[in-house]
Amino acid sequence: MLAVLMILFVMEEPERGQSEGFSHLTTTSWSEDIQLLIRNRSFMLSTAGFTCVAFVTGSLAWWGPQIMWTGLKMQKGHENVEMNSVSLTFGIIAMAAGLIGVPLGSFMAQRLKVHYPKADPLICAGGLLISAPLLFLGLALADKYHYLVLVLIFFGQVALNLNWSIVADILLYVVSPTRRSTAEAFQILISHAFGDAGSPYLIGVISEMLKKLFANGTIPVLLASVTLAGNKNQIDFHSLQYALFITSIVEVLGAVFFFFAAHNIVKDKELAETETPADNGQDNIQNNYP
Repeated sequence: MLAVLMILFVMEEPERGQSEGFSHLTTTSWSEDIQLLIRNRSFMLSTAGFTCVAFVTGSLAWWGPQIMWTGLKMQKGHENVEMNSVSLTFGIIAMAAGLIGVPLGSFMAQRLKVHYPKADPLICAGGLLISAPLLFLGLALADKYHYLVLVLIFFGQVALNLNWSIVADILLYVVSPTRRSTAEAFQILISHAFGDAGSPYLIGVISEMLKKLFANGTIPVLLASVTLAGNKNQIDFHSLQYALFITSIVEVLGAVFFFFAAHNIVKDKELAETETPADNGQDNIQNNYP
């Protein structure tokens, strides 16, 4: 409540573009803003990459405690472990990974961007490529090495969380001040609608499909084959495990989007900076974007 009151009565909101030195930029219509955003390759590619991040984050937040609990119950001496205990441990790991990963990503970007203009999307891509094998191994070993899995998931989520602050910064400098609010809304809608809003459900559906497939069959588990017929615990675990392996594939896909964004980032940043009061006419803006 105090924060809301301070925003209403104390905080002074600057004019659009004032921080860039242009406080009287010509605005375009909402439909034109959307058209220009869609043609802004760096914005669209970073949004696609961030959607992959949201997909993985949502999947792990929902199913991470479940896969750890199911895997831990299959280990000797942990047969009676409580779900609440596992959920608490997973939550602490996720919180710590976020507290470290988000500012670490910002710090790395600020240091590297001075010398490497393409550093922002490359850090995002690198974080996803590091996170993918760590989370894959964490899922693959969830029924064998509990403490090693905790370490793998922690560092995997740290690498995953490098993206959050950087993606927000990319949006600010590749989009003109007059359409940043639209860009923010567009990015939030797309990343959550196609990311963490549906990923837990999709993983659950795939897991249920795999349960039926594994119920009377034999599947490869790491380097061996295991017959799962009649073993409910193993069926539950491996069906969810295989469904969650999709998250590593999505992370690699997200890295590809960020690599493509790196190819366009410098040009799109320059285009956003050229929209000054002197040449901010609608025709000039439309002609600037491919």
